[in-house]
Parts: sequence; C-alpha cells; structure tokens
Amino acid sequence: MNERVSVRVPATSANLGCLFDCGAIALSLYLDVHAALRTDREITVRYQGINPERIPAAADNLIARTIRDTLDLWGNRHGFDLEICNQIPVGAGLGSSAAAIVSALVASHRLAGRALFDEEIVTLATRREGHPDNVAAAWHGGFTVAIQNAGHIFSYSCPLPEPLGLALVTPDYALSTAEARKALPENYSRADAVHNLQRAVVLTSQLFSGAADLHRTFFDDRWHQPYRVHLMPGLAEVLALHHPDLLGVCLSGAGPSILAFTRGEAAGITALIQETLAHKQVSSRAHTVAPDNRGAKGWILTA
Repeated sequence: MNERVSVRVPATSANLGCLFDCGAIALSLYLDVHAALRTDREITVRYQGINPERIPAAADNLIARTIRDTLDLWGNRHGFDLEICNQIPVGAGLGSSAAAIVSALVASHRLAGRALFDEEIVTLATRREGHPDNVAAAWHGGFTVAIQNAGHIFSYSCPLPEPLGLALVTPDYALSTAEARKALPENYSRADAVHNLQRAVVLTSQLFSGAADLHRTFFDDRWHQPYRVHLMPGLAEVLALHHPDLLGVCLSGAGPSILAFTRGEAAGITALIQETLAHKQVSSRAHTVAPDNRGAKGWILTA
C-alpha cells in the first residue's frame, strides 16, 4: 500500500443543452485531495476552499466516506488523514459530487496499490453518483460522451478545440439536483425527442472532429432547460441572449451555473450574462476557466 497519495480532479459541466445525461466537458476549476494512511482507524478531515459551510469536515464527508467504504471492501481497514482543497462551487451544477467521488475512488486505488482502469473507475463512480456524464468527464477530461448498459459505462472523450472560449457564471444561490430533477416531465413528444437528438449528434460530431464551427441552435434544448427556468430567475433571458461572439449558451448540469461557448475572448460574454442576471436581482460570480483536456487520469501522471 502507498502511505500518502494526492489526486486532482477537474470540475465538469454536463448536459450542454441538448446532451442531457450523456455529455459533459471538464473545466479548469479543481478539487485537490491528499490522503495519508494512519496506523489506527481514525479519520480526520481538513477542508479549505469555496463553500465551506456546505462541506462537512468530519468522517461523514463524502470523500472520506467513499475512501473508507472502498478500502473496507478490499479488507484494508485503515484510518487516514484527509486534506481537501476545493475550487469547485458546491450545489452549482459544476460536478462537485462527481469530482468528490472520482477523487475518493482514485485515492482508494492508489492507497491500496491497485491499478486504475478507465471503465472500472467510471463505472464505480457512476454507481455512487447516479449519472455517467459528469464522472466520465472528470476522469477523462475534455468533451466526453457516455452511456450506461447493464451496469457498465462506455465513455469516449476528445480535446475541446483550442479556438473555443468559455464563459462561466454562477448565481449566488445553490440548487439541489434532486429539486431540479423534480421539475422534469415523465414523457416527451416525438418532435422534442427528434429535435434534441439531431442537435446532440451534430454537436458531438463537430467537437470530435476538432471543429469549432458551433451554432447556438446546437444548444437549443427541449428536454430540461424549459422545465427548469422557473427555478432560476434570469435563466430564460440568458438563454435568449445574442452577441456576435456568443456561439452557444446553456445551463451547466442541473444549474444554477450558466456556461457559454464563445469565439475568442470570453470577458464580454461573461459581463453580459452577469448584467442580465442582475436585472432579475440575481447576484453572481464569474469564473475564468478553460477546458481541462487532461482529466483526473492525466493529472495522476505528474502527481
């Protein structure tokens, strides 16, 4: 076993408008986790970073619980000291739970001296997190698509084209994924299914081809965003924005963060989104981000 390990996992933005529950990208906001084995069974947790009021610094912390349960499953009944440094907003639609679970599984494997395999990590993480899109992007990096089949995950990724810029804005309130899920209908019309499928296929083919020739209609969703706008003041207005450098805008994950794809410099688009939210009395925080094309597995190589 390794006595001490370090893991870095990027934030992720899922759904991307039309790619509901199957597509995501990794972003340059990070969760850094350091774990050191103890000779007893005690677990200690130290946390620093964003939203400390939403993160328990105790053994019931999600990362701590996942490491403990995974090591116990393998018969490695050790305590550990856990240090967490987090840049990913919590409850904001940026894959904080997926990053936590992926970091814990990677740390567990490395502490136990076990090999890391793509399908195993993504499948185990999905079983705990519930959806494959965020965890696959957190592990692989770049733009990732994923499907579930009989308890296993098949996921594929590609780097985001360099000319693309990203604008990320997080409103100053949290929204649980469970609450956002409740807003969705049980069934969709054939017309809406075809609408989303067409855009999902075209957007995916464009990004995997390395092209940056995106159009805002690629992000025009009918499956989740229209049903969630009432939960997020200003979202409808942001989704309707037009700007010469705005290639597409979408809700990040279940929200409330908003992600925009831009042509070149993103600062002007970021300011426009924040101004639009402010008109609805919503304060927000802008993040300077770029695509992370390495993913957690890429950061391991230099850990």
